[in-house]
Amino acid sequence: MKNIYIFLLVLAVICSACNSDDDTPGRDLSPMVMSVSPGQGKANDVITIYGRNFSTARDHNKVTFNEVEATVLEATKTRLEVVVPEGEGQGEIGVVVQGQPATGSLPAFNYIAPQEVYMVATLAGSLEYGLVDGQGTSARFRNPEGVAMAPDGNIVVTDRFNNSIRLLTPEGMVTTITGNGTKGHTDGPADQALLNYPWRSCVDREGNIYVADRDNHAIRKISTDGIVSTVAGGPRGFKDGPVPEAQFNQPIDVDVDDQGNLYVADNNNHRIRKISPDGMVSTVSGSVSGFKDGNASEALFANPSGISLDVEGNIYVADRFNHRIRKISTNGEVTSIAGQGDVGALDGDALSAQFNNPYGLDVAENGDIVVADLSNHKIRLVSEGAVTTIAGTSSGFLDGAGFTARFYNPTDVAIAGEVIYVADLGNHLIRKITRE
Repeated sequence: MKNIYIFLLVLAVICSACNSDDDTPGRDLSPMVMSVSPGQGKANDVITIYGRNFSTARDHNKVTFNEVEATVLEATKTRLEVVVPEGEGQGEIGVVVQGQPATGSLPAFNYIAPQEVYMVATLAGSLEYGLVDGQGTSARFRNPEGVAMAPDGNIVVTDRFNNSIRLLTPEGMVTTITGNGTKGHTDGPADQALLNYPWRSCVDREGNIYVADRDNHAIRKISTDGIVSTVAGGPRGFKDGPVPEAQFNQPIDVDVDDQGNLYVADNNNHRIRKISPDGMVSTVSGSVSGFKDGNASEALFANPSGISLDVEGNIYVADRFNHRIRKISTNGEVTSIAGQGDVGALDGDALSAQFNNPYGLDVAENGDIVVADLSNHKIRLVSEGAVTTIAGTSSGFLDGAGFTARFYNPTDVAIAGEVIYVADLGNHLIRKITRE
């Protein structure tokens, strides 16, 4: 038995000698870099360099990116935590430990170009719904569905569930233009008129407001002198012709050109309609529900929910159930400019990108298109053939940087220079997005 203990003791000594290889004669103690994580990022990001034989004293390790020295935050024998210095393109990494250059296949670090940061803030409203005028978060909306810019810089809000039209200043003051919460179809002075689920609106050059009054199946007008009238529509159906006879089926968006022509997203008729100043209603494009590009007379839409004109008169459509953004050119051709048709939230090449019920949209003067992507709870940008998410993550409420902000079923957007206003339907808020 005693011999066994002696044997185990000798074996332990041998194993200890084998494991104590820091000082083993002949062992390679030169520093070596094995990997870098992450391999891309921006200046001032913190990355980790993995390897062996680094010094545990931070200032004994010199790390450079394209010969620009980086700050070493932490150091162990196998890991260096490093702050990426300023640079661009591809940064060749160098590591020197106590004067000895590290060996190994030194990876390169790829600099990501700085991107614009979009900031989201609440302009007016509260998570507690109601019909209350006032300043900022003291005001109350109930499922605000649409936002539109007026010539004076104010925002017109279609407050859907309150059956009212509200006016919002850029400073956050809310007042009610017409509607008292009661459903109906009554023309006349704004303080007596009634609407029935107003969806979206637009404002012409003179300041007259046009409303897609969904459940009245009509387009209404609020004149600058405060009189509400019915422009076209009434009974549910589909019929072109003189405005007293024309019919719509839940129109949900409207826009106006400089000549006074109104363009309507006639949702359940799957059509884009036109109301001319001479009182005639016609179909611009669409017939039955479907998807088809080509000549406007043959193209198909599926519940078009948003409409906006650019400065040249081209019509852009949020084709909701086709999950695409479409364009009707002034020469009568319909094309898909963003979205592949499958449901998703994929950014990238515009025709490969994915949406999930794109609902409202607006076109900037430079041709950029901002989309309220309803079921993705995101605000998307279509620019130069690419789609990017500028704000929104998952459903909820959170102000702050766009890549962390949250919306709850955003339904519409309005662009005013560098500012984007958002109708955040599920949160009962009007939000504001700015660039920094």
